[in-house]
Amino acid sequence: MTWDDYIEDEYIDTPEVEIVEENIYVDEKFIKNKELIRLDLNIIQFPIFSKNTQRKINQVVKYFFNKNRDTYITVSPKAGDYIPGEMEEKVFIALMEVMKEKHMPQRFVVSAPELREKLKLNSNNAYTNIIKKSLLRLSETNYNFKNTMYSSELSGIIKEEISTSILSLRVVNLSLKMNQKYREKVNDKRIKEIYEISISDHFYKNIIQKGYLVYNSEILLDISSTTARTVYMLIEKIRFQNLYLKLDTMFLIKRIPLKYDKKNISRTIKTLENALNELVEKNLILDFKFIKESTWEKSEIEINFPESSNLEKQERFYEDRNDFRKIITLNSISETEHEMLEEREREEENNLEKSISEIPTIATEEQIDKILGLLPSRARNLKTMPRTIKDAIEKYGYERVKNSAIYTKKQKADKVRSYFLKTLENNWCEHEEEIVIQSSKIDSKEFLEVNPSKDIPEYNEEVYKEFKNFPEEKQKEIEKNAYQEYVTQCGMNTKVQQIAFKYSKRKYICEYLEKHQEKKIEPPNNEIILEKKEVKEIEIEEIRNKIIRTIELGNMIYFYTDEEKKELFKNILKEVMRLNLKKELTEEALIEIIGKYIDL
Repeated sequence: MTWDDYIEDEYIDTPEVEIVEENIYVDEKFIKNKELIRLDLNIIQFPIFSKNTQRKINQVVKYFFNKNRDTYITVSPKAGDYIPGEMEEKVFIALMEVMKEKHMPQRFVVSAPELREKLKLNSNNAYTNIIKKSLLRLSETNYNFKNTMYSSELSGIIKEEISTSILSLRVVNLSLKMNQKYREKVNDKRIKEIYEISISDHFYKNIIQKGYLVYNSEILLDISSTTARTVYMLIEKIRFQNLYLKLDTMFLIKRIPLKYDKKNISRTIKTLENALNELVEKNLILDFKFIKESTWEKSEIEINFPESSNLEKQERFYEDRNDFRKIITLNSISETEHEMLEEREREEENNLEKSISEIPTIATEEQIDKILGLLPSRARNLKTMPRTIKDAIEKYGYERVKNSAIYTKKQKADKVRSYFLKTLENNWCEHEEEIVIQSSKIDSKEFLEVNPSKDIPEYNEEVYKEFKNFPEEKQKEIEKNAYQEYVTQCGMNTKVQQIAFKYSKRKYICEYLEKHQEKKIEPPNNEIILEKKEVKEIEIEEIRNKIIRTIELGNMIYFYTDEEKKELFKNILKEVMRLNLKKELTEEALIEIIGKYIDL
């Protein structure tokens, strides 16, 4: 008997087996809204697509987001080409819609006719070249993000420099034998080539992992102005669930960004106004109003949204989430496994949209100044406060930091910075009622009058007397070095630091000289030092108030026109500036100058 002839049957009793049948495909009819697309947050909040209609070949554009110039985005085109603009933005939105239809793969294939249909372009021979050129431009343009790129994996800004394109492209020629497999899948034999798209990792991960917002692609592509489209995407992110939004006009102009020239700012304002009018016409916002009390640079915009906006925003979010669940089922997770994740998803879904609205953005100097204006006045004396506010905005978002500042001031905390940080960490301001916030412009008079007897910075009088005996050139050099050392410690150099340094100048000069003993130059023994008669400096705010007050009093007698008032103020100020440069401006000299122009 051979082994081949040997058969032994073994029967194993098993408990009853439950067979579960699962469909792991998604019928297109179950994707509720194919027009809902996810856009990466970097695409929404940064100038990825230029609004400049006069772009130049080989022109690299660098956008800076702070005065230190260490937070920026550089957009570099391929040699002999332009940076991406409006057409590329539309093509990218259309690609996001195609990606949704193809179940969100990072790499997918698309044809020019598919994109033409999404973009509603005329069906002539030119559209193929337009689309191909835009795809090539998107793949060949390089973006350098320095301290700007948001990462959903890190839940924050990537601090190092990131160099990437938005996507990569492979043009597939269907007439080649090697591409026969693609040819067989294309029914329309008139199509000569198709495009294999691969979304770059940084952008794709954000789209998949909570670094996105949901928009309706048809609404976006229906907006005729690229400026209006950018404004809409940006304010939808900023407003969260609020139906009222108030923004600095300059913030919006720079974030879009629009061309800004002080001499022609009215033209820029008109462009912005036209964009907002289009959003009103399309019922994407209810209305808007510019608030201009002085210059356009200091103006604000109030925007109101329709009552239906929040419901529509929530519907977009939940419909996209449900579609995405079905897509996940197709690509990786079965329905049974998906049920195991339901409980965890229910916990996350309540926080998802809120967390997106609070995703850290780049803190601007205007925002930092505003937060300082909301905190107790003592906060402005703290060297580290501007850096603390900057880090807080990037970690928690502007709204939470703003409310924390309001809450800290309301509680009249002794240790402002410590209490402010605890408020942020524990979110004590979560249920704080919205209050009307006064202008956050730094008031130098308020700054100098905070606890005048208590908060005057102490300094070494002997060291300062020694400093005043130095030659004038040497004094200027030391003061400059002391200021540089001060802003280095602060980590920032803004208007706030300039005001704070001026207020505590003697203290910082003395600290600098005590630290750098070599800077103290002893005068020669045979040199007679004549003690300078110190001219008492008049504060800028005091000068301004005295001039304005005198002009207003004069107006009661002489009835000046507005132009005459401006001319008087300008002429007086010119003479004041000359004396101030010579360090000869005294209170008596100021009265004399005013009297020269106004009969006292």
